[in-house]
Amino acid sequence: MFRKISHSAGIEDEGEILFSTAFDYFFPDAARSPLCLLPASKETVEGLKALGDQMADPGDPGRPLADLDSPIPAAFTYLGQFIDHDVTARTDRNSAVSTIDGSGRVSPQNPDTVIRDLRNGRRPELDLDSVFGDGPGLAGSALRARTESDSEPFPLFTSQLTLNCFEKGPDRVDLPRRENHVAIIADMRNDENVIVSQLHTRILKFYNAVFERQRGSNEAKYIRARQLVRWAYQFIVVNDYLPRICDRGIVADTLANGPRALGSSSGRGDSFMPLEFSVAAFRFGHSMIRPFYNLNDASNEVLIQDLLGPNGNPANFAPDGQLISERVVDFRRFAGQGANVQHARRIDTKIAQGLFALPFEDRRDDPVLRHLARSNLLRAYNLSIPTGQAMCSGFGIIPLSPAELTDGESGGIVDVLNRAGFVHRTPLWYYILREAAVQQNGERLGELGSRLVCETLIGLLKQDPNSYLNNRADPSVEHDEIDVTPGIGRKVNDLTDLLDIAGVERFDRRRR
Repeated sequence: MFRKISHSAGIEDEGEILFSTAFDYFFPDAARSPLCLLPASKETVEGLKALGDQMADPGDPGRPLADLDSPIPAAFTYLGQFIDHDVTARTDRNSAVSTIDGSGRVSPQNPDTVIRDLRNGRRPELDLDSVFGDGPGLAGSALRARTESDSEPFPLFTSQLTLNCFEKGPDRVDLPRRENHVAIIADMRNDENVIVSQLHTRILKFYNAVFERQRGSNEAKYIRARQLVRWAYQFIVVNDYLPRICDRGIVADTLANGPRALGSSSGRGDSFMPLEFSVAAFRFGHSMIRPFYNLNDASNEVLIQDLLGPNGNPANFAPDGQLISERVVDFRRFAGQGANVQHARRIDTKIAQGLFALPFEDRRDDPVLRHLARSNLLRAYNLSIPTGQAMCSGFGIIPLSPAELTDGESGGIVDVLNRAGFVHRTPLWYYILREAAVQQNGERLGELGSRLVCETLIGLLKQDPNSYLNNRADPSVEHDEIDVTPGIGRKVNDLTDLLDIAGVERFDRRRR
């Protein structure tokens, strides 16, 4: 499992990587064509750094700039991050294949080398292996070894096959932690900020609630509960998350007609994680991060940088080693409806300034790795990700014109785009953010971004025989919800249903 992998510490032991699955490109020929890539030059590297520097969201608690907010509740920023960690790993850190840093010696890698040597540490099936990691042994001796290890006093699973989590009173819920505050979860990246760690906590509690309502032996309850929890999560991704962040016509088209560039319908039957998704397209969520958040009734507005790397900040923890109540998220401020619900920032070319100085220990002294916008742009360049225009050509999409790329942008960004030649060969991550702003006013992704995200996530589910999409005959898979507790009536239609069943917050369960 991913007990020792994180953005802050990298991978301590490769032997703990649970899976090794394939990366590839949507359009491999484009990745091998110099005309479809950014020019390989020192000027390009400097242009990417300069572009990242110009992408700052100037908002702060004293100047919230509410006009930069989107209609999307803030929880979906972190659901997106959770999804990312569930399906892909190893494209956001230095490795033998990909290295970026402040030395300036960054160059595009041979795509054949990338495909051969860069392996995805996740099983990209939206099956919550990032939570179950990947499950207990069900034979008696194996179960005891996984749940009663002296070296791991708080294992993932209890001896009753529920998932361990911490709960002390109505306002103290958290991941289980060791004495050094490090969470005991299957993917340590889900403890890299307080909000995603709290979402992971709710998913632990959701599974436990579903488990307790099944019948039969503990083993039988575990098998069925895990299946229903996976299906509920997948249903939320397809029917709640994607329609909020993608063009709904493209969601419907991909569901009805299948992906164009992935899977057997495109002539590529082998399953793989697209690099253009992992390295660029799905990083659109970074622009949705607010510069600050109000976590609960006892919390003041907290800067995003103070919520990052929670286990490295002693002020986040009480004497019992768990999060203080001021850092416990009340998801009624992040999801559902009401005047107190905070919203994600618009999907555009503005990134919270707190993400330009990441507090992670191995990054804070490097001017590239500590700077999220710079590292996103340079990582894609290093891994030979085709430009936005090249990807549009592959999908038969009319690309943004130079005027659409520049009109209304800040003078600093326009200067960099023109000086570096990015108006004609645009970095894919930046292109997707700009496309969302131009075509959808930042309220959701534009045409190319929607296509890349829907093709990947829906395509993965369509290829998986165990997904809810391929198990509609099961009585729990209803047309508009997943019945996770048959006969009791606890059904999941959207994220608030999951959070409600998890039992920490109570949401209005009237159908929206």
